[in-house]
Amino acid sequence: MAISLPVIPAVSSNGTPWPAPPPPVPQDQGSNPTYPGGTNTTGTRQTGPRPEYTQEKFLRYPYARIDDNSDYLMIQIAEFVPPTVDLNSALGNPTITSTTTDGKTSYNVQIGTPQTIDLQLDTASEANKASFGKDNKKIKHTICLPIPESISDATQIGWGEGSLNPAEALGITFAREFMDDPRAALDAVINALSNPQTGAKILGDTQLKNAALNALSATAVSALGGNVSANQLISRATGQVFNPNLELLFDGVGLRNFSFNFEFFARNKREAQEIVRIIRCLKRSMSAKRNAAGNAAVNGVFISAPDIFQLSYRKGSSPHPILNKFLPMALVDMQVNYTGSNTYSTFHDGMPSHIVMTLSFKELNPIYSEDYDEIYKGNEESVGY
Repeated sequence: MAISLPVIPAVSSNGTPWPAPPPPVPQDQGSNPTYPGGTNTTGTRQTGPRPEYTQEKFLRYPYARIDDNSDYLMIQIAEFVPPTVDLNSALGNPTITSTTTDGKTSYNVQIGTPQTIDLQLDTASEANKASFGKDNKKIKHTICLPIPESISDATQIGWGEGSLNPAEALGITFAREFMDDPRAALDAVINALSNPQTGAKILGDTQLKNAALNALSATAVSALGGNVSANQLISRATGQVFNPNLELLFDGVGLRNFSFNFEFFARNKREAQEIVRIIRCLKRSMSAKRNAAGNAAVNGVFISAPDIFQLSYRKGSSPHPILNKFLPMALVDMQVNYTGSNTYSTFHDGMPSHIVMTLSFKELNPIYSEDYDEIYKGNEESVGY
């Protein structure tokens, strides 16, 4: 059962008091950070000190108890882990030596044998996933929001048309062999033309000979700045063109985008404070950091990446059994409309009565086939990513 949002009528800004708050609901204060406000796996209430909400560690809207029948969207926030690049090894571990002659010092920079650059992108991807692992203490914030009215996912992969006509295939083969052994490549062409089977076929057939001459002519004209192709010359002369051998070829992977709309109606002062903290927490987490990795000595030279976000649909204390999963994402766009009802309406303390928030996320890494295998091992009913 999804969490329902109460509709609060428009309230004027001329001193209208807050509506009476609902009766207090016992809150969970235990050590289960991934399930704030609910019961634990044994069904008993959590005990312990109240979380420090002023630090925005655990936030939720509506500010009410989350039980085992509640469906909601959980957003966890952690620091971004960049790819690992060993530049010293890649540059060959440069060394600097100095010599002093007649009071003058000269420096010599020597670079050793360069090594292969190892970006370890997969390692970075796994490290970002691990930032949101079970019982991981690096999670900075956890926000629970109602599942939006419209949820969907779109998976795209890059495919593009590709062609390779006989002249291009011959040119590629010749160029490859020419780079390895120029003399052998020229000999191969001469032997092919002088061969009784292939050479006679090419030079003896008028169409093939004209096609070859037109291809060479078009190449020469293009080298001089003209815009003429071999196919154009052949088509003008014979009404034919080279067989393009057109195919649909795999072109690459893509990154998924997700957009969510949330509406906030503050029912009491405590819930209004929670809404403000949620908006502030998201804005701050998506912003770049001026202090580069905490190094005050290089402030102003570098800026650090914003935090990253792990989204998950939840049913009570467990992941949603059906809905799609997410990889770690970046919050790339956030829009907040403080006049959600298309009119300026606030409570007596200035809190808007209706706020609409739109969040746009983009995954840090593409989805691969092996990722679905990992999901399937844990939950055969899920649609995966």
